[in-house]
Amino acid sequence: MKKGFGIILLSLVITLAACATDQNNSDSDPLDPKNRNPEMESNTNSPSRDQLGFVRYTQDEFNQDNTSEPKEIHVDREEMADMITRILLQNPDFKEVATLVTDEEALIAFEASDNLSKEMAIDNAEKTAMSVLPGYYTIHASNNRSLIQNIETLHYSVMENEDVDTGPLVQEIVDTMKKDD
Repeated sequence: MKKGFGIILLSLVITLAACATDQNNSDSDPLDPKNRNPEMESNTNSPSRDQLGFVRYTQDEFNQDNTSEPKEIHVDREEMADMITRILLQNPDFKEVATLVTDEEALIAFEASDNLSKEMAIDNAEKTAMSVLPGYYTIHASNNRSLIQNIETLHYSVMENEDVDTGPLVQEIVDTMKKDD
């Protein structure tokens, strides 16, 4: 009887000790909002930084951060153009693609194989751009091969002279693309 009571008592002590260790565990649950660690959120050297994008604010934190002026929203046009072009070129029916992204429009000129109809290729290009760009962008696509050179020339003319008014030049390309439809 004493032996059985001793085993029960020992089991109870071990169980309570295990529970006490769990409660005092210094490793906090990272998903528990009470255990937020702001220092970890801003760690830009973390190898997982490129895997996930995460931001969390309370209304008070947001209001404190926005006391002066609202932050501008930036779209990396070069990155967007590169992404659209690379996605389209993953389709073997697209042989060459040139993409220009302005602050309001995306112009995509391409050469496609005969396996893809003109309408299907234009639709594919426009949907690809829609999936990458914010919804307020106007997207124009054309299989007119000469527009590839026009888009490239427009890009380099702006690179050489930043004071160039791109509006009329972009509109000229857009008008040509609309004629091709």
